[in-house]
This record gives sequence, structure tokens and C-alpha cells, in this order.
Amino acid sequence: MAERAGAAAFVRGSLAACGRDLRAGLLFGALLFGGPISLAHLVHNRADSAVAGIAALLLFGLLYGVWAGAAFGGLGLLWRTLAHLRRRPAGNPVLLAACLFNLIFFQLVLFYGLTYGQVPWFTPAGVRGMALFLAVACTLSGATIWIVTRVLAAWVARLAAAGRLPRLVAALAVALVAAHVALPIAFRLVPDREAASFDPTAMVAGEGPPVALLGFDGVDPGMLDKLIGAGELPNLAEFVRDGTSSRLGTISDANSAVIWASIYTGETPRRHGIHDFYRIRFPGGGAGLFPVHRTSFKELIDLVARAPGISRRFVNRLDLASPPIWEIADRAGLPTVVVDGYFYSFPAQEMLEPSSRLLGYGLNDALADSGGADATLEWFAQPPDVPQEVLDAAAGRPDLDWQHQAVIALLEHRSRQGLPPPRFLNLNTHEPDTVSHQRWRWAEPELFPFVSRAGIEEHGEAVADVYRQIDGLVGELRRALGPETVFVVASDHGQSPTFVHRLYTQHRHGPPGVLLLYGPGIRRGHRLESSHVFDVFPTVLALLGLPVPEDAEGRVLKGAFETPPDPGSARRVATYRNAWQPIDTVGGTDVERTRQEIERLKAMGYL
Repeated sequence: MAERAGAAAFVRGSLAACGRDLRAGLLFGALLFGGPISLAHLVHNRADSAVAGIAALLLFGLLYGVWAGAAFGGLGLLWRTLAHLRRRPAGNPVLLAACLFNLIFFQLVLFYGLTYGQVPWFTPAGVRGMALFLAVACTLSGATIWIVTRVLAAWVARLAAAGRLPRLVAALAVALVAAHVALPIAFRLVPDREAASFDPTAMVAGEGPPVALLGFDGVDPGMLDKLIGAGELPNLAEFVRDGTSSRLGTISDANSAVIWASIYTGETPRRHGIHDFYRIRFPGGGAGLFPVHRTSFKELIDLVARAPGISRRFVNRLDLASPPIWEIADRAGLPTVVVDGYFYSFPAQEMLEPSSRLLGYGLNDALADSGGADATLEWFAQPPDVPQEVLDAAAGRPDLDWQHQAVIALLEHRSRQGLPPPRFLNLNTHEPDTVSHQRWRWAEPELFPFVSRAGIEEHGEAVADVYRQIDGLVGELRRALGPETVFVVASDHGQSPTFVHRLYTQHRHGPPGVLLLYGPGIRRGHRLESSHVFDVFPTVLALLGLPVPEDAEGRVLKGAFETPPDPGSARRVATYRNAWQPIDTVGGTDVERTRQEIERLKAMGYL
């Protein structure tokens, strides 16, 4: 009987203690993690609604509070049960829980996704060097986190003993609420730099060659040089030998959605308004918040997105504050062809020049799901009367394959119909980045642990094969467009291998991409000392004879020209920012397409 009473008393005491641990964890997570991370999101998004600020505070406070509360409560219950079974004092599991929570959170922030290119002071030659660095760095940082947590915990214990802890908690909560109200008001009162007004009369196209802008997501300059040196890429090798090349500087702490928006508009993320693939929308949050990386929020979003009233909305053309380059070319009267302008070719905008054509991002998936052209085709194609052979070339094929087949079919159809060749052609494919993330492990096996010979035989050529496909596409486009066309080949970033991430390469730290210019008027065998993704937009405009905006972030790469354009005679326009409003044909978003994008990014490892 005494044993039963003792067991019952232990259970009651443990549950009561677990409740205290849970409440401590809730406050710990909400005030020390949720509040600051919520503020980081307000700053990152320049949220200008106090209602959105308070809603964000509640969302992040609850999210991180529940996360920490569950960790504290669960660990406390486990710790007390083990102490009871061993008949030893339980001590204070809250301190242990705080140390472990901080250790896991900050170690993930510091080292999850760390690449060979990010290691300070040196680049490890192989997996052993990287593993040694990680072991030393994790040990030192872990010891620091543990010591700092214990010091702060001792300070909090003294405050609690003196009865001052409740006032400190209340003051911190009030300060967080005040900051979440004040910051949005400040952002509203002090807006971003105002741009000049767009003058449509200045947008007159001058003389210039046909231009093809080929965007290959994630093509790495090192891998490109390696394959060119091995004689694997004859067309791109000629672009390097007889044209101008450069390593293209990119935007750090960004991803493809952000960088392509900058390439296509020439603007910084702050100005074009894209900060990630998607926004998180929640009640009172307005348009929603782009997630801030290195906060573990993206890893927890699947849990949050299941809650009523919370959803993800992927970016599209409606989110761009400035028009992409193909819309400028079309509205200036240049025959324009677009095959996949990434997220920013959806929903497809009307093409004003009668011979212009646009096949937007996601057309292949839409055709595969519908079984052919249907009423939604106008969301992905303008004009929507796409030739059947082009639809057949695109339907259901994977990236790169569908863009390759569709652009060739479209150009052949234009030729048969007697339509003028495009003055501007834009093509984009995400496939190089996808394959690099998923297959780089076998392309450079010396940088990864536990790589089997069978895996190398099966996947070892996957990355190189994509580069070979790209080279084949470039060769076909050269023949289809003719020798008078200037080609601009660009990748938004390079790749850096890692084995501490579910993807085998990462590029958050901004490894440079590739820039190749080739054709009449381009310097032969020249290498630019520097270039940046912001420079692609003004350089392509200059090639097309279109006015370069005075507020352009980048510069015309004059060093790539045999005869640099005279800046005094170059056509200028004050800005293209907010030049015209995109037409919303899908009510702001398409629910099914959002579902497809979530599945696509999950398959790629981004979610």
C-alpha cells in the first residue's frame, strides 16, 4: 500500500513539475526566440501594419513557445523519471533543457548547410578535412553556448530568488509588444527611397542586334570550366574562346527566386519586392511575410501551414514592383519570345507586339494535368492560341527538356508562318540547380562520406549530363537564330558542396555564377574582371537599343563590347519601376499551382 501511495505521489508530483517545466519553456521560447525572430521578420519585410506586427508576434511567440515548452516538459518528465528509478535527486532539469535547446538551435544556425566554400581561413581538400573542422568548430561553439546559457541561468535564478523575475518577464513582454507596434509605424512614416516617375514616351527602341538571354539556374563556373577543358561542351567553349566571359557576382543569403527577379528587373530585392519563393499568410498579416533564413522557421512551417487561416503563397509576376525585361522589349515594339521566365512569367501577361509569344513557367505541368489546352492556358501562354506542335513539345516533360523542345518548336513554327525572327528571346530553366542539389555527391565523391562505387556508376554523370544538354540546346538555338544574334548566357549562382544538409550543394553564401556574351560586336577572348547579376539587365537593354533606367542598380558592361556605347548618346529613361500594373487573371494566386509548387520544392529539398 505504501508503495502504491508513493508511486501515486510521484506521478502527481512529476505531472505538476512537468507543468511548471512546460510553462517555463513556453515563456523561454516565446520571449527569447519567438519575439526576436518575429521582429527580424518585420524588419526583413518592412511590414507597415501594426496589426500585422502584433499578429506576427502572436504567431511566432506561440510557435517557438510551444516548441520550447514541449522540449522542456518532455525532457523534465524524462529526467525526473530516470532520477526516480535510480533513486537520486532530480536536480533542475530546466537548466539542462535550456542548455540543450540553445545548443541545438544555435548549432543548426551555425553549421546546418555549411559548405566547403564557407569554411573560414582554408578550403578543406576532402571529407576528412571538413569533418575535422566541423568537429572542432562544433565543440568550441557548443562549449561556448553551454557556458553562456549556464551563466545567464544563474543570473535568472538570482533574480527569481530576489522576487524580481516576474517584473523582468513582464517588462520584456511589454517591450516586444511596443516594438511590434512601433516598427511598422516607422516603416510607414519613413518609406523606401522613392523612384522617379516612368515616362512611356522615352521607351523607344533604337538599333541593335537580336539578343537571346539564356538563363541556366545554378550553372557553376568551376564545373563549366572543367567540362570545357575536357572538350565536352563545344558550343559553350566557343562562347568562351570567341566571346567575353566572367564569373557573375550574386546576392548572398538569397535563393533563385530572389536572384532571378534581380536579373530580370535590374533591382535589389528591397526594390523589386521578392525575398523568397513564397510568403506566409496569416490572419491580420496582410500580404504575408517572407521567411527569414537561419531561424528554423522554414523547417517548422509545415506544422504552421496546417493551422486554419495560415497558408503559403508563391511569388509570381504580381509581386514584382518593376516589369521584367521581356515586357519592356515587347512594349517597345520588339518581337519577343519568352519560354519560361521563371515565377515571373505567371500569370502570363498580354503581349502587345503582334508577333510576340510567351510560354510561362509551369506550362508543362498545366498541360500534363489538363491533358492538353484548356481554359487555363491563358494563365501560362500569351496569346493562348499556341500551335499544337508547341503544346505537344511541352506537355508533361521535365524542366530543360520541355523548354528545349518548346523553344525550338516555337521558332520553327514562326519561320513557317513568316513571322519575323525575335529581336529578344528569353529562356530559363531550373534543371541545372535541381540536379546539382540532388546529384553532386556522386560528381565529386571525394567530398562526401560513404559514397559507393555503385552510386558513382549510376549517378556520377548526372550533373555533367545536364551541362551537355545545355550545350546541345545552345547549339540548336545558334542555328535557329542565326549568326547575327548576340547570346547572353547567365546563371544566378554557382554551387558549393556540403554533406551537412539534405541537399548536396548550397549557395546561400553567394558563390558566383556564370556570364558569357557571344556574337557580333562582342569582344573576342576577353574576360571581365568583375560583373554582377545587377549588370545583366542594363547590359541587355543596351544591346537591344532600349533605354537604360537612371535608377538602375547595375551598370552596362562596356568592357564586353568591341565598341563601347557612348554614355552621352545612350537613350535613358528615369525608371521602369511601377511602369505598368500587371493584370491579375487568377485572383492573386492559383490554389492548385501553389500545391504543385510546394511538392516541387519538397522534391528538390528546399522545403
